[in-house]
Amino acid sequence: MITFTANDAKQQLGHVLDTARTAPVSITKHGRPSFVITSQEDYLALLKIKSEHLRQEIRRGFDQLDRKEFSTRSFAEIAAHAAEPK
Repeated sequence: MITFTANDAKQQLGHVLDTARTAPVSITKHGRPSFVITSQEDYLALLKIKSEHLRQEIRRGFDQLDRKEFSTRSFAEIAAHAAEPK
């Protein structure tokens, strides 16, 4: 992945956008990765993958409920686990 600083990206926006048509572009701010610019096609593909994964997880949860497999975790524990980066 090609990386630009935020300042360079601002000055070379046309080049950044042309590059992002074929591969994601990372934008750093204060030396840390902050943003990724990607094509609309790649973005929609990522959304599709994410939504399919969510559907599978929901399906698995309903299957567990059908088998009467219930979690003993609190809602706060489940929410904290869901918020953890993967």
